[in-house]
Amino acid sequence: MDTLAYTQAYRQYEELEGIEYEPLNLKELDWIKLPNATWLGLLTVGVIAATLSAAPASAQVRVDTPNNSCLNARVGPGTGYDVYTCVSDGAALKDVVDSQGDWLELSSGRWVYGPYTTYGKLSGQSASIQAKVDTPNNSCLNARVGPGTGYDAYTCVSDGAALKPVVASRGNWLQLSSGGWVYGPYTTTGSGGTGGTIILKPGQTGTPVRDVQLRLQSLGYYDGAIDSIYGPKTTNAVKEFQRAKGLMVDGIVGPNTRQALF
Repeated sequence: MDTLAYTQAYRQYEELEGIEYEPLNLKELDWIKLPNATWLGLLTVGVIAATLSAAPASAQVRVDTPNNSCLNARVGPGTGYDVYTCVSDGAALKDVVDSQGDWLELSSGRWVYGPYTTYGKLSGQSASIQAKVDTPNNSCLNARVGPGTGYDAYTCVSDGAALKPVVASRGNWLQLSSGGWVYGPYTTTGSGGTGGTIILKPGQTGTPVRDVQLRLQSLGYYDGAIDSIYGPKTTNAVKEFQRAKGLMVDGIVGPNTRQALF
């Protein structure tokens, strides 16, 4: 019974983690004739073998430079940042956790130039980025059966929880590997399945925020300082712009707002 309980618990863990594996092919064994101890022993071996062969459903991102040279891993998203190390061509990279333009942030905290990796070239799909729920009021995020509030919600994922890998997007909506859809601006991911559109939110900083401020200023919606900080004035300007354009008024620069801006 302990073995069976362990197997069930591990199976639940695999489902939560999105792990896929091929179980051992034991169809040829005559289970009825096997003694209980032997049956349990084989079951345990099967669980261990499955554990050792388990692999994440998302593909591993690797270095893929045009001239087979190493790829610089930098301390920030651009050639103006110092080089931390140079990763050899073909080598596996750490998990991608965020993006900024053509630059990818790895789980190690380093940044690499995305076009010189297999990111976006894996099985014809985008490399997945680990997204987490990040709602403005720390509430849960509805996972729906389709890309829009008109579709039924089948669960509500708590704020801060990790989501399944993003495999596609439609407007502001992200489709997860589970088949469910979530509202992209309420997640931490900066990349969907359409090539890495940056989603900007209050509290963020950097050149993308500065570009938005300059654009809003040129359109007459922003009269604050061009300080590259997504503060209250920038948020209010974005909301005013969204309201004028008939967009969802959430103060977040997602794909639809960005398209209208630029």
